[in-house]
Amino acid sequence: MASPLSSPLSSWLQGFRAVPAPHRTLVCFPYAGAGAAVFRDWASDVGPDTELLAARLPGRESRIGEPPLHRVEETIPALLAALEPLGERPLILFGHSMGAALAYATARALTAHGRPPALLAVSGRRAPHLPSRRPPVDGLDDAAFRARLAALGGTPPEVLACDDLMELMLPMLRADFAMSDGFLEPDPPPLPVPILAFAGAEDTEATVAEVAGWERLAGAGFSLRTLPGGHFFLHEQRAVIVKRLTEENL
Repeated sequence: MASPLSSPLSSWLQGFRAVPAPHRTLVCFPYAGAGAAVFRDWASDVGPDTELLAARLPGRESRIGEPPLHRVEETIPALLAALEPLGERPLILFGHSMGAALAYATARALTAHGRPPALLAVSGRRAPHLPSRRPPVDGLDDAAFRARLAALGGTPPEVLACDDLMELMLPMLRADFAMSDGFLEPDPPPLPVPILAFAGAEDTEATVAEVAGWERLAGAGFSLRTLPGGHFFLHEQRAVIVKRLTEENL
């Protein structure tokens, strides 16, 4: 079976270690502004029977020369093609913030193609039928947008302070926020996949109640885990999250 690391669409998936005979694959989807590399350290926490892959969108890392995408729907055909070589192996899809929308849309598409994932795990993201409580960022000028990034806390201050670096990154960041802001499904049908949700107890971007709203979509069981931290709690709580993901009997 071909490895996704050597397939023609390998630019969409990044692997971090060789797993000779994986029992399952954990596919991670990053938050806005991030790339596959944010999941590199997860490789030390997953067990020897779990393959770890991370999605890498255009406009970042090795794909920095490609134009970024602005809608979740634009990513799905290529992601499905990149996942196809994995065959029938059980898939765990995990996404944080914008990545949760990508993971969910991928789960929907896989299910429609007769290959639902074994588990959908969403983190730091309101349920897709809940509108955002803040206005979209597309109307903000660069200074206001940078202030918005600073308030979220996910971008290092030294990056925000570097005009040259921000000039390079702003098109990708704006595209990611447009993708995140624009994803809404007012009346989504249940998904026949177990859903595991993670919420940050101090997260004001996606409150515990908003994350709990994913239960409406869970047609095969739902579990909510609240963890200490703000919107980027996944970094401090990495080991806890990975343990919970991989302890599933898949």
